[in-house]
Amino acid sequence: MYQQYLYYKAINWNVVEDELDNATWERATSLFWLDTRIPIEEDLGKWLALSDDEKDQLNRLLAVLNLLATYQSIEAGEIIRHSERSQQEIAIINNLQFTEMVNTKAYNRILRIFNDNQDVSQWFDSADSDPALQDLLQEVDAIYAGSDPLRKRFMALCLEGLINSTFLAYPIHLWVDKGFKQLGETIKMVLRNESLHAIYLSHKLGLMMAQQEINQVNSFLAWAQETVVDLVNRLTTLVVTYYQVPGSVNLGIDFVRESANEILTSLNLSAKYSTRKELLVPYEHALVPLRRHDLTKHGRIMVQNDAMTDDDYDF
Repeated sequence: MYQQYLYYKAINWNVVEDELDNATWERATSLFWLDTRIPIEEDLGKWLALSDDEKDQLNRLLAVLNLLATYQSIEAGEIIRHSERSQQEIAIINNLQFTEMVNTKAYNRILRIFNDNQDVSQWFDSADSDPALQDLLQEVDAIYAGSDPLRKRFMALCLEGLINSTFLAYPIHLWVDKGFKQLGETIKMVLRNESLHAIYLSHKLGLMMAQQEINQVNSFLAWAQETVVDLVNRLTTLVVTYYQVPGSVNLGIDFVRESANEILTSLNLSAKYSTRKELLVPYEHALVPLRRHDLTKHGRIMVQNDAMTDDDYDF
C-alpha cells in the first residue's frame, strides 16, 4: 500500500549547504536573553529625572519599537516561503522571529516599570493607529507577501537595520549620554541579535545574486536603491513626528541616513547620504562592538562542547 508521508523531514545539521548557517545558529543561540534578567528598575532614578517631554518621547518610541518587533515576530517567516535554500535557513529565520518576540516583552516591561505599573495601552494604541506607521508596514508587508525572494530578504534587512535604528536612536542617546545603564543592556542585546540577522540576510542576498543573470541583478539593485530612498523619506517624516525633544530630531535623522548608507554598502552600492560624523562618533564607539560577530569561531567544525553550569538557571 502507498504510504503518504508528511512534507517535512528531519533536519541534518551535519550536512549543510552553507557553513555560515551553522555559524549563525551557534552565535544566535549564544545570544539568547530574557528581559527579566535585566534589572531595568535600577534606571528609575534616571527616568524620574527626565522632563515630561523626554518621558513622553521615550514612551512613544518604545511603543513603535514594540509594534515593529511584533510584526517581524509574526511575519518574518514569509521572507523565505517557497524560496528557502535549506532547512537550516528556516531554523535561523525561526530564531529571528523568536528573538523579536523577546524584544516585545522587553519593551513592554520597560514601559510598565518606568510608568509605575500603570496601564500603558495608550502608547500601544497610539502606535497601532498611526497612519504613517501603518503605511510603512503595509509597504513592508506587500514585499513579504510577494514572490521575489531577493526583495523579500532585502526588505527584512531594511526592517532589521534601517527601520529599527530610526526609533532606537533616542533610547541609545539615553544610554550613552544620560547613564541609563540597564536600558543600555537591553539595547545591547537587541542590537547584537539584529546585527547578526542583518549579516546573515546580507550574506544570503549575496549568494542569491551570484546565481542570477546580470540583468536581473541590476534590476534588483536599482529597485533596492529606490526602496532605500523611499524608506529614508518616510522615516525622516516619522522622526519629525516622534522626536519632539529639542535637539533630538538631528540625531534621529543622522541615524536614518547612516543606517541607509550601511544598507547600500552591504550590497556594494555607494553610500548616498551625508551625516554629521561628529554627532555620531560617541554612539558609534558604543555600537560598533555590538555589531562585531566573529563567526569563524562558530562553524560546525570549530564549535566545542559548552558545559552547563548552575548559573545557566539563575533567572
